[in-house]
Amino acid sequence: MDLLKSYHKNPNVVTTELEDGAVLLNLNTKYYYNLNETGLSIWQALDEFGDPETIATKLTDAYDIDKKLASDYLGELLEDLEKEGLIIEDN
Repeated sequence: MDLLKSYHKNPNVVTTELEDGAVLLNLNTKYYYNLNETGLSIWQALDEFGDPETIATKLTDAYDIDKKLASDYLGELLEDLEKEGLIIEDN
């Protein structure tokens, strides 16, 4: 996953936040997806920042983890979200 790209949420995805994460519903495919607490933090950060580098830095600060680990986790999640049509790359 190229962390130099920026993304936004697919407007056809509905989010329900839970105590320990969130459930996403892609209205186009009718598939549900679960996010854990960290995934929800990333999902919320997409609204505020959009670019993965900034989000990785925020993860590093919030969870007191290594920047490489944060970037790797973020890259994997963004790749999955994009593949499932939950996020869209900005032009």
